Amino acid sequence: MATDPPTRTDRSRYVVFDVETLRLSHEVDGGWKNIKDFGLAVAVTVDDQNVETVWHEADAHQLICYLNTFPRVIGFNSKRFDLAVLSAYGVVNQLHHTSLDLFEDLQRITGRRKGMSLNNIAHTMFGEEKLLPDGTEAVRLWRSGDQESRAKVIQYCTHDVALTKRILNFGMTHGYVRIPVPDLRNSRNVIAVEVPVGWANESDTPSN
Repeated sequence: MATDPPTRTDRSRYVVFDVETLRLSHEVDGGWKNIKDFGLAVAVTVDDQNVETVWHEADAHQLICYLNTFPRVIGFNSKRFDLAVLSAYGVVNQLHHTSLDLFEDLQRITGRRKGMSLNNIAHTMFGEEKLLPDGTEAVRLWRSGDQESRAKVIQYCTHDVALTKRILNFGMTHGYVRIPVPDLRNSRNVIAVEVPVGWANESDTPSN
């Protein structure tokens, strides 16, 4: 679904996005090394003014053009996954320069990958969780072709974008986010640790 591009070039403008795919890793040659062939089922964008748009595969090239109108493009594991999916539909090189990938940035700061999922961080910070257990269920529901099932996938994707935006805004406002880490006194438990972030500073948007 198309939407109008931003009318301002202010560096404070940003858009948050997430994609769901048509195929799973074991269904494409090369698996996780060939994310480009996973295919776009649906994507959702929400900008800094809370304009929400749903995009389908036929809109993929237009989605890339739309993302390119923003000075900052925000996602969670978006450089490795979401942009790789979109690369099948157009050139995404510039988006790698304007992207702030919250997962990548938190991994850079903490040196951690384990336990750093969107679901875990959202649960630690807000007590919220994703609407579906994982992307596998989203693919199954989308493939059913049932309108109600596909609506659930769109809702799931929209909720992921909302969680990502909420984490971003918290970090921009407070200068830190909370992540779950194992409790050294009891490895079966996790504790929330505050991690400082510089997301409010436009210069922290990666340039490479």
